[in-house]
Amino acid sequence: MGGGASGTLLALHLLKSARAPLRVALVERGPRLGRGLAYGTDNPRHLLNVPAARMSALPDDPEHFLRWLRQQTPTTVPGAFVARHLFGQYLEEVLSQTRVQAAPGVVLEVLPGEVTDVAAEPEGLRWTLADGAQWTSRAGVLAAGNALPADLPVPDGGLYGSERYHRSPWAESSLQRIDAHAPVLLIGTGLTMVDAVLSLSDQGHQGPLHALSRHGLLPHVHRPVGAQAPALPESLRVRELLRAVRREVTPEPRATAEAPPLRVREVLRTVRHEVEAAGMDWRAVVDSLRPVTIPLWQRLGAPERRRFLRHLRSYWEVHRHRMAPDVGAAIDGLRREGRLHLHAARVRGFQWDGDAVDVRLRRRGTREESTLRVGHVVNCTGPNASLSARSHPLLRRVVDAGLAREDPLGLGLLTEAGGVLPHPGGDASERLYTLGPPRRGDLWETTAIPEIRLQARELAERLIQRLGAVSSPGEPARPSR
Repeated sequence: MGGGASGTLLALHLLKSARAPLRVALVERGPRLGRGLAYGTDNPRHLLNVPAARMSALPDDPEHFLRWLRQQTPTTVPGAFVARHLFGQYLEEVLSQTRVQAAPGVVLEVLPGEVTDVAAEPEGLRWTLADGAQWTSRAGVLAAGNALPADLPVPDGGLYGSERYHRSPWAESSLQRIDAHAPVLLIGTGLTMVDAVLSLSDQGHQGPLHALSRHGLLPHVHRPVGAQAPALPESLRVRELLRAVRREVTPEPRATAEAPPLRVREVLRTVRHEVEAAGMDWRAVVDSLRPVTIPLWQRLGAPERRRFLRHLRSYWEVHRHRMAPDVGAAIDGLRREGRLHLHAARVRGFQWDGDAVDVRLRRRGTREESTLRVGHVVNCTGPNASLSARSHPLLRRVVDAGLAREDPLGLGLLTEAGGVLPHPGGDASERLYTLGPPRRGDLWETTAIPEIRLQARELAERLIQRLGAVSSPGEPARPSR
């Protein structure tokens, strides 16, 4: 289920790789495939935060997306940061082409709607849609994508039920309801906040914008288009960097069981030392870690992962998930003009009096509280990974039904290699799988296209092998009522 980027990539690889009859049912509640929250925006200023040359849907053809862009704009350079809606359009078109070129008997069925329940049956799974329709399948994949943000667990003073609160900037017409001169508080200072600020600016908002997070950190900025990354000295190559902490980490998706655990402090100390010793752009070092981020994460024990999430997560996010240069320039311009203000603080509570919202704050490094009065509050904290009934109703039902387990750190679903969802008893069912954001507890880096496309290809190959081994040729997932 799920026809956003994750589900579309998986369907694409299933159609591309299957050589025996297979029916793929893709359920999507939105009007278009391949969009989801990330690529459903039509705002041309909402740009990809990965260069075009690294956004191919096909791992073995890294310039596929770039060539697609050049059919429309021949001058597109590999380092261009293009509008996000173009990538959603690209995914939909590539899926459509692959659908036509699929082997005989390999069929894609797109089902409009929303899955509300899934139940185990002796021969597979039974799925239920919001309209009551049901169908069965031998295997299924929860391509749930990103959930909406969670409300802050503080006294809201009636705010959350009012029109002054906007749970997500992506909710339909959410930002359009904000008066052009009203002061606005945006909770969160990451990429979601950046998108919200650009949207408000584009619709002519003139009032002050206040962006708040615990550390008050903005995402850093990518190098300008055309700028070359400095060559990594031998001491900064991934293999050497990892040897510096006296560990061997393989480039496999899952580290070996025999490998000793790592400590976050050791890795951080080594990265800092190598950056300072080389005197080079830190972005090259962070990018050099990308092939081994997953093995590094999996070498951290639960206490070290918690330590990372508590102390270093914010710093990792702003260095790893960066703004496109044009976006960074726009945000910097708004700050220079005095229209965007950053706050390092915690929200202690809200009080809504009908006309405005008083926000109680405790600024970082102080014990005293202060009050900020605004007209609207927009939750830009990013996707909620915890499986609450409000944020992830289907995943919550799956866990409650005993078909999957929740990640102990609250980062999504507990997964095995390949996206397999183990039962609460510990056994992998090989009937229910997931990919993308719900795998964050196991992989950490699982929200960007370069990681998701590899998961999609791997999972497609696994499903094709499994279904080809246990099912009769041409046996489809059969819709029923």
